[in-house]
Formats: sequence, structure tokens, C-alpha cells
Amino acid sequence: MKIVEYSQRFERQINDYQLQDVTFTGLPRKAVAIAKTNMEYHPSLAVTSDNEVPTFFVLDYGTDKFRYTNTSRSMLLRSFSTDDRYLRKGYASEALALLPAYVRGSFPDVIEIVLGVNRKNVPAQRLYEKAGFERRADTFVGRRGEQFIYTMAIG
Repeated sequence: MKIVEYSQRFERQINDYQLQDVTFTGLPRKAVAIAKTNMEYHPSLAVTSDNEVPTFFVLDYGTDKFRYTNTSRSMLLRSFSTDDRYLRKGYASEALALLPAYVRGSFPDVIEIVLGVNRKNVPAQRLYEKAGFERRADTFVGRRGEQFIYTMAIG
């Protein structure tokens, strides 16, 4: 598996992406639409050797990251999801394991990845902690409630 930035050649996979529960994440199609007018928004895909897209996320350089960190050389990981057809098969964990090297190679000025996880989304908290993200003591209250703040140094 590898991580790539979204391009038009993945339009079919994004249109076919199945995600019934959007309680804690955003739809990939919506993120791709936002990226068309926001140059700081980088829709990213975990792609299998068969060119399937089990996992989607956005790396965001924008000012929203400052809700989670004071570090200007950071990126916000958002809209992380796994297509319903690929759940519980290790794709999310593998994508997160590939993320630090991908960020170092694609965004060399970035030294930190930050994200917020809803207090009620315990499976996501476990996933990010297992992947090496560290939970900070402070929190952020977003549209969907309290968010725990997670960070990972990229060095």
C-alpha cells in the first residue's frame, strides 16, 4: 500500500467510496470539492496494489490547525476514514504507519501532525494511540463536541 495525493484518476474510487456513518468524519467527495478552491487542503488516499482506495484523509495546512497546536510547521490530519467494505482489515493502521514518511517526503517543512478525536470516538482514539500519536492534556470543543488533541512529531 502507498499514500498518494488525490488526482482525477481516482475519481471513480472516491465516487464509489462507501461510508455510512459520518458522525465523526467527513465524506471524501466533499473534501475533494473543498480542495478545488483551497490550496492548503490536500486530500490523500491510501492505495492498494490493485488501485483500490480503502482509506481516505486530508492533510490541511490551513489555520484550523491552530485550534490544536501553536506550531506553524504543522499539518492537521482530518476527515480520516476507511471505506465500509475495508473495515477491520488493517488498512487504517497501515495508512497511519505510512503517514510520517509520506509527510516527510511530500511536505518537508512539516515537523508535527495534529488531529482532534471526538471524546465519544473511543475506537479512533485507540487507533491513533496505537499508531504513535500522543494525546495532549488540553482539548478543543468543536461542532460535534469535545475533541481530544493528538500530536505526532515528524523528524
